[in-house]
Amino acid sequence: MKFRSAVKIALPVLLIAISGSAFAQSSASVTTTGSATIIQPITLTQGTGLAFGTIVRPGAGTGTVTIDATTGTRTVANGVVALASTTSRGVYTVNGEGGQTFSIAVPANFNLTGPSTIPVTLTPTGSTGTLSNALGTAGTASFGVGGNFSIANTTATGVYSGTYAVTVAYN
Repeated sequence: MKFRSAVKIALPVLLIAISGSAFAQSSASVTTTGSATIIQPITLTQGTGLAFGTIVRPGAGTGTVTIDATTGTRTVANGVVALASTTSRGVYTVNGEGGQTFSIAVPANFNLTGPSTIPVTLTPTGSTGTLSNALGTAGTASFGVGGNFSIANTTATGVYSGTYAVTVAYN
């Protein structure tokens, strides 16, 4: 009989213990945080445009003219003659949040148009950059764009010009 009384007392206690532990695990919560980093907008300004200057086409065949993207130095080859004139690489300044990286997008080529069309191949100094200083302060960076084109002895003489788009964006 003692055994039956012990079971009668133990069974309800056991059922209460099991149901209590199952109920305690039916929900849980945690406190979380949110965050944001606000940075300055990125801007791009042009210092100088890409200028090949005044050149003389070759007497025969095809030559080239090149503006170096880093130094702005003009070189000519294969019969092209460079006259004293203003030349420059394209120079650009990027401003924005210090320490941030950005991408540089320059088209592979564009056309100079005038009496005819001259395709120009563009060469930027890089495809990415990093703004000076640290997060929380203004930063700046600069880059250049050079290019080259071929000129034949049959290229029409005259003034040529064209445009191309340069874009920077935070990474």
